[in-house]
Amino acid sequence: MRVLITNAATSLGQALADSLGDAHQVRLTDPEPRFGIQCDLGHGSETDELVKDIDIIVHLAYEPRAGDGENTWLDRNTRGTYNLLLAAAAAEVEHTILVSTLDLFAPYEEDLTVDETWKPLPSCAPAVLGAHLAEFTAREFAHSHELHITIARLGHLVRAEEVADQPYDPMWLDERDAAQAVAQIVQKGPAGQYNPIHIQSAGARARFSVERAKSHLAFDPQYNFEANP
Repeated sequence: MRVLITNAATSLGQALADSLGDAHQVRLTDPEPRFGIQCDLGHGSETDELVKDIDIIVHLAYEPRAGDGENTWLDRNTRGTYNLLLAAAAAEVEHTILVSTLDLFAPYEEDLTVDETWKPLPSCAPAVLGAHLAEFTAREFAHSHELHITIARLGHLVRAEEVADQPYDPMWLDERDAAQAVAQIVQKGPAGQYNPIHIQSAGARARFSVERAKSHLAFDPQYNFEANP
């Protein structure tokens, strides 16, 4: 399949390119010119060209970069996501995967078994609010333009070897496991018009359940951080 990865300059974008590159034709795009096709996901022909002949889009909810202000971050999560999905609908893209965050559920009490059926509780922090607005935009497109959209909500991305001596975070997710899960979503295909799925480590102390990812995707995280204090 022909897969477009947005915000490809990020560490996760590069991990996804490596994970998907052997089995699929991967097209990369990023606001920076040195990673694939430079595109700000504007409302113009460049975004239409970006999604041309693409089967699946993996849209990484935009992460703030050095020098960016909050308005830039929110603009790319809202306007950029809108423009990308509008172009995807016109091009009849089969499946869009929006990568979001489990921080949308952090306000719930830790002893509650929160799953994909629960309502997000976004804060006003730009990183969390931006992800929520991107999800809202995606949900509206799924209903109004009949796009098939999967929301992949990820935990806190790390590399296990780099946090071996750090205090345990129950929302950790190794970047390689994240790439594995997204690759499985690509392979599995959409499960309905709009489908959220939670992805993080699966240890006994993990904050959120990944049972749906295990059953739907056969997700089997290799890094569960149980040895950390």
